Amino acid sequence: MIRNLRIADLKPGMFVVDTGEDWTKRPYLYAANRLIRSEDDIRNILEQGYREVFVDFSRSATPSFPDNFPGRKEAGPSRPTVSLEEEVPAARKILAASVDYARKCMTDMRAGSLDAGPAASVVEDIVGSLERNADALLSLGRLRQVDTYTHMHCVNVSVLTAAFALYLQSPAEEVFSAGLAGLFHDLGKALIPLNILNAPRKLTAEEFTAMKQHPVLGYQQLLRLPSLPENVLKGALEHHEKYNGSGYPQGLAGIRISRIGQLVGISDIYDALTSKRPYKNGLTTHKTLGILYQLSGKEFEASLTARFVRMMGIYPVGSIVELEDGWKGVVCASNPEMPAKPTVRLVLDPEGRTATVRDKNLAAGEASAIARCLPDFPGIHPDKVLGLN
Repeated sequence: MIRNLRIADLKPGMFVVDTGEDWTKRPYLYAANRLIRSEDDIRNILEQGYREVFVDFSRSATPSFPDNFPGRKEAGPSRPTVSLEEEVPAARKILAASVDYARKCMTDMRAGSLDAGPAASVVEDIVGSLERNADALLSLGRLRQVDTYTHMHCVNVSVLTAAFALYLQSPAEEVFSAGLAGLFHDLGKALIPLNILNAPRKLTAEEFTAMKQHPVLGYQQLLRLPSLPENVLKGALEHHEKYNGSGYPQGLAGIRISRIGQLVGISDIYDALTSKRPYKNGLTTHKTLGILYQLSGKEFEASLTARFVRMMGIYPVGSIVELEDGWKGVVCASNPEMPAKPTVRLVLDPEGRTATVRDKNLAAGEASAIARCLPDFPGIHPDKVLGLN
């Protein structure tokens, strides 16, 4: 007999089974075929952020379905204190000031100097906005300009890394360090020749070898700054290290990679994959999260990857989606408890006609489900739909 349980209700002796459920439909599901042998097994699964599991009681030492095991609350993000619409004006100003600072940092690095003084207030503003309503900065960050990619990327990674640290309920000083490491992580690229940095094509082997020096170059410059936290330095140096040891510049593996290095690394690859460049279109957030999920346990530590996917939501705010009934719109609110069922702001009816805009909560009643996520669609502009422009 197979029954669905909360992870917190697992007991040693239960046999977990993988039912083959689609992770996009049940991202909180722990999928495996194994016997739970100890409380340590259960603790490890809980620490990875999973919430539910399927147990085959016919293969378990525990013969029957438990009725009243105590639950266990999972850590997660705090609720927004203001609406998306309220936070957008402040977030827009913060984003513009942050990009200006990132641009100045790159210019100063090329000139042989770096003024890190304003960085503290830049990151404090980012964290403050994220605490009020994270969707504002996260959504605005997706409206990047191609010609300012390097600067926008530094800011986006700062936002993503700080948001991730907040989601993990890290201490305030670690959240600040995460945002600072994200902001500074690519400063070494200012010392890479521009013909390599801005090449609108795949780099040659020789060019890629030169590009791979940017973490070390940035780290060496950051070492000159007074009182910069050690974990910020590690975030800049280790953001291209991989959990399986295949990364650079040191080939670190597993727990030898600092936690902040892993947070910045996941945020870096997410933003790179979703970014639009002169030579490529960005992937949808939905597809990018699927790629990260596939890299889980390989290039990135499994529990952190799983929690990053959950933080962003399967369909992040700003995603263009088509519902099973043919309506198209933009995700305007996530649903942490049911990630596959966010609230969608409907824009076009099944015949493609512009409709009176209305919000549809897919978790309510018999509401239609999402059929697919779209990279873009004529007549639908997420920035205008959500009031981000």
